[in-house]
Amino acid sequence: MYNNSKFRAGVVSVTFRQYAYKNFIKHTKLTDLSCIEWGGDIHVPYDNPEKAADVKNEMTANNLITASYGSYYKLGQNNNSDVFSMILQTAKIISAPIIRVWGGIKNSQNLTAQEREDIIQDTLNIAQTAQNENITGTPVRISLEYHGGTITNTADSAVDFMKEVRNRDGNNVYLYWQPNQYVNFSENKLNLMKICPYLSNIHVFAWDNEARLPLSEYKNIWREYINIIKNCTSPDSRHDFLLEFVKDDSVEQFADDAKILIELLENI
Repeated sequence: MYNNSKFRAGVVSVTFRQYAYKNFIKHTKLTDLSCIEWGGDIHVPYDNPEKAADVKNEMTANNLITASYGSYYKLGQNNNSDVFSMILQTAKIISAPIIRVWGGIKNSQNLTAQEREDIIQDTLNIAQTAQNENITGTPVRISLEYHGGTITNTADSAVDFMKEVRNRDGNNVYLYWQPNQYVNFSENKLNLMKICPYLSNIHVFAWDNEARLPLSEYKNIWREYINIIKNCTSPDSRHDFLLEFVKDDSVEQFADDAKILIELLENI
């Protein structure tokens, strides 16, 4: 079984939204993946603590780890501390050390100054709330999707955002990273190097524009991404590489992609 405390291999539960959580855990257990990012849309809703507890029990029974809680909290939009409190409590139930959030609903270049400030202030507020909770021995971290339609839609906008948040004591705020399937490999590498100092987890997939491909076809590409992350992160940091979506939503493809991911991580 693959076992690396710095670079763990896992999967995002939204990869198989069509499966109930027990079936999803069963398919994950058939691979050598060790951790799961649980999505808050289907599998672990933030307003259903009983289901979260059931998921946690099933994870424990199968010797799997929660990498993170993939919430759909949109910064600067909710203006409701009660919603985030429920998300945080759910993260605690499933033992998620990271809560994934979204940086609003607009690309960075389309934000007004006030909208940008609202997102930053909301980030700082929820980060402080999370900082006061301790899961798996460390304060809960907030990590933003690196994604279009948000304040972190480009590497430069993500770095600008992170610098401002860190300068205002948001030290438990981080970034996810995933390649942008609409730009070339060289640009993705450059973007990864820019955001690497703020990196938490990585969403792993092989897409060419809208076409999903076997991860084996992007094996050399991902080997380079992984080496960049190895060389630009601190020796004591941990980063979970999480498969997200597979060709044809196939469990067979999922198993093959899991083997490729583990092979890549074993040989860095």
